[in-house]
Amino acid sequence: NAVDLHWDIIARFGHVPMPVGFYDDWVKSADEESKHFNLICDCLEAHDSHYGALPAHAGMWRAAEDTASDLMGRLAVVPMVLEARGLDVTPGMIDIFTRAGDSRAVEAMQVIYAEEVHHVAYGSKWFHFLCGRHDLDPKEVFHDLVRRYFHGPLKPPFNEEKRAEAGLPPDFYWPLADQTPAKG
Repeated sequence: NAVDLHWDIIARFGHVPMPVGFYDDWVKSADEESKHFNLICDCLEAHDSHYGALPAHAGMWRAAEDTASDLMGRLAVVPMVLEARGLDVTPGMIDIFTRAGDSRAVEAMQVIYAEEVHHVAYGSKWFHFLCGRHDLDPKEVFHDLVRRYFHGPLKPPFNEEKRAEAGLPPDFYWPLADQTPAKG
């Protein structure tokens, strides 16, 4: 879905005047997501499995449908919420694969982790660009759009370091977070 969504943002919102860099960023992201897909497929095949054999959620596709007519909503929810979540959970996944001795999976996840920062950063960059174009407060607009299009609160813990590297300050996501302490 991530590959499709990066191509979709180019085609679906082609009517919105944007600098050429917008298209360059999403073409690069689509290419990287394709590489990520192949890395994961290789890992699954190494374990005698395949893409589609395991259950997965459709959160990204649901977000695409929900934001089909709203470029700023798409930027807020797909890269700035859903892909940012990858920054939060991938270090733990790397630890799990490290403990399991699966070096192929560790290497794949490290590549994905490093490149996902760029995808979140592209979302943040172009979201801020559009807010500036329309003289809007990015934080307020982000909060409004996430409440409108994302189903439920954001889930801590957050990888604040990588989110900051991608241009997402804590005052964007913490006010939208589930403040209920984790059970465990």
